[in-house]
Amino acid sequence: MNAVEEYFRGKGCAVTGAASGIGFAVSEALLQVGAVVFMADRDTDTLAAAVAQLGAHAGRVYSSSVDVTSQEQVRKWIEDAASRHGRLDVLFNNAGIGGTMPFKDVTLDHWRRIIDLNLWGVIYGIDAALPIMLRQGGGHIVTTSSLAGLIPFPYQAIYSTTKYAVVGLSECLRYELEDDGMHFSVVCPGSVATRIWGTPVLGERREVKPPPDAVSAEEAAQTILKGVANNEGIIVLPESARQIWLQFMLHSGSSPESIESQLRELARTRRRAYESSR
Repeated sequence: MNAVEEYFRGKGCAVTGAASGIGFAVSEALLQVGAVVFMADRDTDTLAAAVAQLGAHAGRVYSSSVDVTSQEQVRKWIEDAASRHGRLDVLFNNAGIGGTMPFKDVTLDHWRRIIDLNLWGVIYGIDAALPIMLRQGGGHIVTTSSLAGLIPFPYQAIYSTTKYAVVGLSECLRYELEDDGMHFSVVCPGSVATRIWGTPVLGERREVKPPPDAVSAEEAAQTILKGVANNEGIIVLPESARQIWLQFMLHSGSSPESIESQLRELARTRRRAYESSR
């Protein structure tokens, strides 16, 4: 039995945004190592289809229609999961929405939408799960952020605001509640081939293809479970994204000026792309 299987076997794990992408891949990987998985998503049809794909794990997989922007729905789902399994061992706060757009086009509706999903959805999950985990003597809360929660990519200001916030939240609680048996990990993916690339914040969908270096959701899930099992505080993936982060943080083999130069060039590239699409 490897370390990941040893960590998750028999544990009750709840996953939001579980109908597709990283959420589905994490759910499937958890089932493969023997966990009991409670999948939640607001897209009922896609969730039903996802659960049908996991028929081989019947009896260890449960699904619920949950909108993470609703505190009551999140609370009820988490309490039901803990009650059904007898405890809640790991919560994956994975649901979220992307957002890349010129800041001059950002409206307060954009702010409300992305904060409700990416930040309040996480807060509601922690608020519901933490009392249960503390009563049972501990647990692990895993939140999906982004490489944009560690590096200030241009044209992603509102998205980065929420993703930086959940990194800070997870890291603060990691130290504050360690002596209470609590563990916290924050996942910061770079390029992963999921439907988030074509998801709008508001308005019309833009068809944006994942970059050629994007890894599959299945590969991302394996890295995530390994990092959680090792109790890593910040899990950056894939390796190319991790190297970018280390370069940004430590200036490994590079100067701060060159990193800033890359971000400025990215801003100009995105500006040209937006201006030419109008």
